[in-house]
Amino acid sequence: MIRPKREKPGAPSFSKFVQLFGLLMTLVYLGLGLFILFADAETLNLNMTKEFKYILGGILILYGVIRFMKVYQTITKKERRRYEE
Repeated sequence: MIRPKREKPGAPSFSKFVQLFGLLMTLVYLGLGLFILFADAETLNLNMTKEFKYILGGILILYGVIRFMKVYQTITKKERRRYEE
């Protein structure tokens, strides 16, 4: 059985960067979805109907929430593993 290498406590890791990037992208998707939902047509400068604007904004917000749940699960799973060791 191959065991993964243990990282030194306090050492910066790539997984921490991935977690922070995941949280940042969550904020980007949520912010973009809210912007599309509440921005008027002149601000967006796009030729789209109101219905499409609401659908696109809702999908981006929903994807942001799902992405946050995945990132949160990975962070808490790693924290639980750290406490169990």
